Amino acid sequence: MSAPPAQQRKEMEKTTIEVDIRTVKTVDSNEPGIIRDRLVEVGWQQKRLYSADFSFWSINYKKIGVERKDTVDLFNSLGERLSQQLYKMLEHYDFNILLIEGSWKNVYNSVFSVKGIQFYQWSVVWNFLRTWQDKGLTIELTTNPEHTVKRLGELYTYYQKEVHTGGIKRQVIGDPRLLAFCTGIGPVIGKELLEKFGSLRAIANATVEDFLQVDKIGQRKAQALYDHFNSGAQNPDQLKLGDVSNE
Repeated sequence: MSAPPAQQRKEMEKTTIEVDIRTVKTVDSNEPGIIRDRLVEVGWQQKRLYSADFSFWSINYKKIGVERKDTVDLFNSLGERLSQQLYKMLEHYDFNILLIEGSWKNVYNSVFSVKGIQFYQWSVVWNFLRTWQDKGLTIELTTNPEHTVKRLGELYTYYQKEVHTGGIKRQVIGDPRLLAFCTGIGPVIGKELLEKFGSLRAIANATVEDFLQVDKIGQRKAQALYDHFNSGAQNPDQLKLGDVSNE
């Protein structure tokens, strides 16, 4: 004969272990083994995450997401791919962190060439990151995978203090590519340039004559745009301080 319902409930209550979700820390199962294994050793769970590479809860039940990019991957994904990843995080988490791992020296040759711009100028990189910080993203820097594991533990501890979870106001920013242009090129002209050329890469490869075909761009702005996206293309000894301003 089975036990009465009331007795069954009591027995179930004795065997049920309640888990405080604030103790749950998760690492994405696609993360490198050197990081994933170390975190699992100290109590992290591994599973496929919808967005971000790591997630955990704060003391007051706010969800934190951390996206890890080593410096090479950061530059390879900079633009639409990384933007989509970060947008998904903003929709899913209360606090969003981009953790950049490794040395910037690893990507120097991917940024500059003898001509100047190869893929991105440093200003484009910093402006991209600044745009996402204005949206509510925060930046963490680590030197290697071991440092990343250590910093993740520190971040979890940090968010277990209520004083650190007051909230972040998210701001809506337009196309982040607009921040890549030089002084004097506002959002209206910037949008026209992007519509005409299609991408920052195409703009970077354009000539002064190409820029002159765009409304509201005269000789001075055309030259300034060309110089901005082709810094280093000429021998620095041949440059004069008045090259742009005196035209």
